[in-house]
Amino acid sequence: MADIGISGDAFQALVQPLLGLRVSLPWKGHGSAIFLELGELVSPKSNRRHHDNGEACISVTWDWRVEAETAVLYGSSNSRPRIEAGIQTLKGTTIDAISVVGKVPELVVRFANGHCLRSMVMVTGNPEWAIKLTDDTWISAEGGRLLVGARGVSATEAEVAAFALAKSAAARWGVPSIGIKQGSCAGCTYFVPLDGDADLLDYGCCIAAAGPFDGRAVERNSSCPSFTTNE
Repeated sequence: MADIGISGDAFQALVQPLLGLRVSLPWKGHGSAIFLELGELVSPKSNRRHHDNGEACISVTWDWRVEAETAVLYGSSNSRPRIEAGIQTLKGTTIDAISVVGKVPELVVRFANGHCLRSMVMVTGNPEWAIKLTDDTWISAEGGRLLVGARGVSATEAEVAAFALAKSAAARWGVPSIGIKQGSCAGCTYFVPLDGDADLLDYGCCIAAAGPFDGRAVERNSSCPSFTTNE
């Protein structure tokens, strides 16, 4: 099925069945990508996906933010842990409204809990959002037009590649340690966690100026004589 241009009115008609659906599974993908699986969940047909599929799905794979009244709660520039914690506050709420704004069509999703998700691409190109409808067709935007078609986003492939890179890095870095263990890096003042994916979540950078690992990647269970409790 080739992509077909649609009007704003047609967009509203297509997304109408999504209103009232529950955000059953919010999850973070590769980079700043977020996905909101809506309605009933089913196991994926492909074993390459790590998440259940909803009846429909809203995704933003580039810049975005979530607001509440007059404040920005969190957005794509926050750290991975902050984003993951933030989108979990959307779990269980329902979709109140979906719209697009501007000549470069950006997505606006309003939720029953008062939060509002806005896409806002900040690089050259097209808005990086997509909506999977209940019939498995997708709505996206390109060249200032709203399009509907069979294609979706390729975030799954990107996520698989990112996880493979993270696993490879972890295998190379191991768990560097030196001297008598007085405490692990996870509890040390000088441990700065990496904002990465998969295996990289266990790693960070040491910033102990006089320490043997200063400026190097260390694992949460690493240790050295410069350990200083962060309690």
